[in-house]
Amino acid sequence: MTSYSVALVVHLFALLGAIGASTVVHLAMHRARSAEHGTDVLAWLGLVKTFSHVFPVSLLLLLGSGAWLVHERWSWRFGFVWAGLAGVAFLFVCGGAVAERRGKAVADAVLAARGGPVPAVVHDRAWWLASYANSGVALGVVAAMAAKPSAGAAFGLLAAGLCIGLAVGELTRHGDGRAAASAPEVGAG
Repeated sequence: MTSYSVALVVHLFALLGAIGASTVVHLAMHRARSAEHGTDVLAWLGLVKTFSHVFPVSLLLLLGSGAWLVHERWSWRFGFVWAGLAGVAFLFVCGGAVAERRGKAVADAVLAARGGPVPAVVHDRAWWLASYANSGVALGVVAAMAAKPSAGAAFGLLAAGLCIGLAVGELTRHGDGRAAASAPEVGAG
């Protein structure tokens, strides 16, 4: 087995870990949104928090193994490589600075409700859009890595993934067909 093969296996396992964690996080967000009691929401938010710890580890493994793959067989000059790096940077920032912080604000608001009815904050736009934007960008990176197109096309795939993720996040943050503007947002603190 060559070092390239080992790096590729690590790369694919890290990708599968991130996909699995994303699946659990999105499911838990939907369950939290649909819960009937605040205590049920907290259980689902705990699952979101637990599985969110997978993302930084997966991103670091993807970055390290990806760098080795480029070193062994590709070149840093290729546009798809730079799109991949930009995608990883976006995922780190959006995941940590937006999704994680907004998720904590949602949990704090639910805790403040002291087990009463589910507060409308579970529909927080920034939380939902950040989570789904990350999934969309990640899929754009996967498409760019598989197709290895020019820089313009690779960044276009990231942009398409971002737009699709944002649309899915907006369309799914309300599970009962209510207008998206009906839920108040969490304070930006």
